[in-house]
Amino acid sequence: MSDVWNGESRGCSDVMFSRIQILMRGNDLEREYDDLYTSVISLVTYCEENDKRLTDILEKVYLDLKEEIK
Repeated sequence: MSDVWNGESRGCSDVMFSRIQILMRGNDLEREYDDLYTSVISLVTYCEENDKRLTDILEKVYLDLKEEIK
């Protein structure tokens, strides 16, 4: 699996989200669950204040997780 978007038929964010799920599942990474509403609002706020897109954030998390499990 490549670390870049390969033109999959789904949106970029969906692809990156799925890749994060696969990494977490396959490597028994610690899972965390807080209030979903607050988490989403925090994510949207961060993107707004830092001129980021959801895909940018998900890609960074994915790459960080890959480094973590090396």
